[in-house]
Amino acid sequence: MRHLTSRPTAIALALGSLIATPPLVQAQTAPTQVVERVEITGSIIRRSVKDESALPVSSMKAVELDQRLNTELKDMMLELPQASSLGSYAGTAGPMTSLRGFGPMRTLTLLNGRRLAKEPLTNQYVSVNVIPRMAMSYVDILRDGASSSYGSDAMGGVQAFYTLGSYKGVGIKLETVRPERSGGGASRALGLIGGIGDLATDGWNVYAALDIQHRDVLPRSARPELTDGSALTQLGISTAPGLGANATPGNFTDPTHPTAALRTVRYNPMYAGGCLPPYSVPSTSGGRQTCFLDANTQYTAFNNRNDIFNFFTQGKLQLPGDHQLTVEFNHSQYEVDQYNNPAAPTVRLASTHPYYPGNGKVPAVPGLNLAGRPIDVLWSVADAGARIRNDVHTNDRIVLTGEGTIGAWDYRAAVNHGRSQRETQAGDGWLRVSGIASVQGTTSRTLFLDPKLNPFGLQDADGLALLGKASMTGQTLRLHKAENTSIDATFSRSLMKLPGGSMMLALGAELRRDAWKAVGLASNDVSPALNGQIDLLGGDNLASGATSATSTRISRDITSLFAELDVPIRSDLTLNASVRGDKYGDLGETTVNPKLSARWTPVSNLVLRASANTGYRAPSLPEIYTKETERTAMAVFNDPLLCPTVNGVATPKPGYAPEQVCSLTGYTQITKVPNNAGVKPETSRSLTFGVAFEPVKDLTMTLDYWRTQIDSVIGNRAIDYILANPSVYPGLFLRNPDGTLGVTSANGFKDAVVNTPSNVGSMRGAGLDGSLKYSSPRQDWGRVTAGVDIAYLTRWDARSEGVNNGDWVSALGFFNDVVPVNPNAGLSNATRGLNNRWRHTASIAWEGREWLVQLSQRYQSKLYDQNLPAVTGAGTSGPRDVSPYEQFNLLVRYSGFKNLKLSLGVSNLLNDQPPLTNHNAYRGYLTSVADVLGRAYVLTADYRF
Repeated sequence: MRHLTSRPTAIALALGSLIATPPLVQAQTAPTQVVERVEITGSIIRRSVKDESALPVSSMKAVELDQRLNTELKDMMLELPQASSLGSYAGTAGPMTSLRGFGPMRTLTLLNGRRLAKEPLTNQYVSVNVIPRMAMSYVDILRDGASSSYGSDAMGGVQAFYTLGSYKGVGIKLETVRPERSGGGASRALGLIGGIGDLATDGWNVYAALDIQHRDVLPRSARPELTDGSALTQLGISTAPGLGANATPGNFTDPTHPTAALRTVRYNPMYAGGCLPPYSVPSTSGGRQTCFLDANTQYTAFNNRNDIFNFFTQGKLQLPGDHQLTVEFNHSQYEVDQYNNPAAPTVRLASTHPYYPGNGKVPAVPGLNLAGRPIDVLWSVADAGARIRNDVHTNDRIVLTGEGTIGAWDYRAAVNHGRSQRETQAGDGWLRVSGIASVQGTTSRTLFLDPKLNPFGLQDADGLALLGKASMTGQTLRLHKAENTSIDATFSRSLMKLPGGSMMLALGAELRRDAWKAVGLASNDVSPALNGQIDLLGGDNLASGATSATSTRISRDITSLFAELDVPIRSDLTLNASVRGDKYGDLGETTVNPKLSARWTPVSNLVLRASANTGYRAPSLPEIYTKETERTAMAVFNDPLLCPTVNGVATPKPGYAPEQVCSLTGYTQITKVPNNAGVKPETSRSLTFGVAFEPVKDLTMTLDYWRTQIDSVIGNRAIDYILANPSVYPGLFLRNPDGTLGVTSANGFKDAVVNTPSNVGSMRGAGLDGSLKYSSPRQDWGRVTAGVDIAYLTRWDARSEGVNNGDWVSALGFFNDVVPVNPNAGLSNATRGLNNRWRHTASIAWEGREWLVQLSQRYQSKLYDQNLPAVTGAGTSGPRDVSPYEQFNLLVRYSGFKNLKLSLGVSNLLNDQPPLTNHNAYRGYLTSVADVLGRAYVLTADYRF
């Protein structure tokens, strides 16, 4: 709790990593001090504002984020030098923070010092979309990991968001972001805040804040230069049409041909007519004459449509005897539309079908004698358009807190309950099988297409009517829920006087229950009419919903005890020791994790500090308790054994057709299995030491070294790493008797790889954090402020048994998929992390009486590209680097009108494009590190009265 009447001392603010105490109250009139004790992030001891912590903490006020044109908290995540970008623009999971690149599940997210319910699909992290932006005061980033104060699972660090302590008055904020180019991606936001009551005079305060934001979709077709063939070709990414799979017009095979080797060869009756641009183009890949669907621009998006709604309210009551009661409620909802390729079924046509090649409506393939045999058509249902998946996330939390003083003890106790839900719904483009296709016989699972539908072109009126009746728009495809309920209490007091001040002791306890549920849906049950297949055209790779028979609900009880002792041995030397013990009821394990830290001030303007700690993270509930087998779709790939790449050319082994082993599509990896017992918890060790120096007034410098190692890392291996190392993981590949990949499961999936959660190895990182900040004395002409925050990696590597003889493999300056341990395993979007050696943010501003002008920059150093053999062979420039990236933002603010601030900002001032990459997950541009809007204008009006 922080109720402050003045800013901290200059040295305290300047040593930002040592103390995080910016004012919380932004009201119409300055508040009166009520309580003199404050909470320091990373400590459970309530202390006076002048005291400093020995822990490395970065603090950013909400107004500072506004000045950097952070219109969403995802922008803060991208700019934080200590975080690794996870690509927050296109995914449906919501933006997340991965401190030190160790994965968001190892970054603990707090709101006002307490946990929220996690995103429930993976139950691994909290998205920053649920944070109430209009009510936010500041955010602290605790960078030393494994916090004994909040939870030993904070191995990468803690991001702690704090709302305003109280608010009196009314505020309205309007904001719009307009790209310089047309095509989409614009956003607009409305913020409201209002509060009544004064804690000092009335003894109470109540306020509420509302955030509403909408962002338009930005289709890939709106930025053609980012998908331009010439740019991709120089990377080694082929833009020539590949071996045709599902397309419009569809490609077909002859599944009952007397010669087995010819049953997978693909043909297309519309090839001679040029296929059907823009839905497909002719291809001769693999010596075939097929039609190829280029999904790079036709259906997908760079930025998905996104809506955010946050409501936060807080009430405080000052009670006699220095006691205070607080209740807060937060409701957040965000919706994301993800744009995917059309439904892609394989359907069978008998020779009597009106659209069977050669029957009059569709030409025969020259030189091909089908002899009346049935054909299987790989069809892309272009008439239905892109499959739009609508993810609706909600997160609610209510907290009742009591705090004050009883005798010599300061106390703080709370009851906290949070719940979250993620509902995936079918938008446009989703179709049922019923009414479109049927099975014949009692055991067949082959889908025979309705005679009114044409898989070799666009539909006539009758066909469109049939597709319309099969629409699933609005149908729930999957539903997951999570809960977090806790009771906690902390007591602190002064034990005795020492030469440096009071020895402080804090004791605390917490009882917490985490619950997770995968709700089984009848709509995902198999259909008897389809002989045990789900009534969803093209399968449910994009939904992965639980059936009603596999509904899962599991909970975990955690009992925690923690203590902290702060010992000011001398006025210039303070030692701090804390310890946390956690008992996990379901695992039957108790873990004890200590933290030690020290702060030494040899001279008044120099501080030396150090800390060491251990950590513990249990497997998430879905990783070990799910009742269903879960799968993840694999991108187009070559069988690493049967279609090896030599000099950039993928060639099938003798005896195999290209369709069997090359450019494989529609395959899945098994990522979860029921009752995945035997997974051990993760453990970690962290160390930091650093210095903060104020050589002259208002000029401060900090430098911290950190080192963290995490063992028994839980997760799935990076699929690209598995494919690149088939000899290391031969047991993970699922092969048919003829050696080809893709064993067909009971519900029709072609499973190629088993990649379930397990303890895959260790990862470690080390580096330097630095900052330099300056603020000139205020003059009649104003003042100048400048600063830079730097993160420099000296190590990031991983190891796994059986790989590289068990030695460490470096990923410093690489994508994470070069190592056998994937720190982001388990995330629904499976995005690759990055380990740039250098990242920084910088700004310089001039502030006058009514004007503010600020130029800010973020920068990250070059990255060694993925450089797969398939894209670095003959005809390319060979292995390459991803170029450094920097982005400048400019803000001009005028506050000369009473109670009104007007701002004009230019985001991406120099209109820089994302850097080029040949990584197969990006198709040309590293869109996870930069907003592909290009230059955009940000207009803001903020009125307070």
